Amino acid sequence: MLTRLSSLPLLVAAMCLPAAAARAQVPPPPETSQSQTGKLPPDAATPPPAAAAPATVSIDEGPSLHGFADVGLKNFYATPRGLLVTDKGYTVQFLNGLVLDFARQPTDVFSDFALAAGTWSDYNPGYESGNHDDVNEVDLFVGATGTFFKNFKAGVQYVVFISPQGAFKDENNVEVSLAFDDSDYMKPLSIQPYIKYFRAISGSSTVVTGQKGDTYDVEIGAVPKLDLHPYSIPIILTLPSWFTVGPTNYWGGTSNFGVVSTGLKATYPLDIIPAQYGHWYLDTGIQYYHELNPQLLLAQTFVGTAQPGTNEHKNFFVWMVGFGLGF
Repeated sequence: MLTRLSSLPLLVAAMCLPAAAARAQVPPPPETSQSQTGKLPPDAATPPPAAAAPATVSIDEGPSLHGFADVGLKNFYATPRGLLVTDKGYTVQFLNGLVLDFARQPTDVFSDFALAAGTWSDYNPGYESGNHDDVNEVDLFVGATGTFFKNFKAGVQYVVFISPQGAFKDENNVEVSLAFDDSDYMKPLSIQPYIKYFRAISGSSTVVTGQKGDTYDVEIGAVPKLDLHPYSIPIILTLPSWFTVGPTNYWGGTSNFGVVSTGLKATYPLDIIPAQYGHWYLDTGIQYYHELNPQLLLAQTFVGTAQPGTNEHKNFFVWMVGFGLGF
């Protein structure tokens, strides 16, 4: 039922190419997490720049192909939409994919266009609820992003959520996003605001209790970032924060509000690894969730993360450690 894919673009937005590639950045996959995402990202997550970007881009080289991968260990699996899927044992999440980049000169009105495809998966061995198999979920995504007026990024992505053990019917979704990169104006601090429209097309409800397809929610957030490299500290701090709103039928109740979340994440670039082997990083963080919609608490009783009649997880924290690379 849901994924952390909504943070994908934020996850790889700052991965730079090896110097020989003569590209300013590895373009991000289009929006869905998640790191909001649940990579962060979805969780909403932002690995660091791997190297200083070239001043110009050679458009004569044609398109370039890049890849990314990320592995995270968490105590809980919670989606960007606030559904607490697992709360026992540990969960391991894998993200990987390829990006075909059509970069142009940074001064062009449309300075970049990219196509991306990949997978995200959640493994929760030993968890004893309705989703009791080791492979809890597998998601497939494909989409595109474009950068215009240098600082604006728009994306569209199709993603299907799959339950290998049949806990829910395949969920087909489309997400459209718009983000603003304000790092040129506030270095070393930036706010990185964004908005995402998530459309559930068909399949089971993405929050268990809501309408099955033909509904939507909207995520409004920001990923404030502080780069400590100018202070001789090789760490980048981010504060992924968002809240969700939508029609009442998305949750199946009477409230138009879903979840509010904020957190702190630290990313450490592994500069000791030569750039020709990819741009590696370590990260760790904690994310706080406050359930605004009572239907999200009801959903917890259906997936086994709360006892009926309780508000056991109206407020909860998700911690994570992980590593990844872009190339």
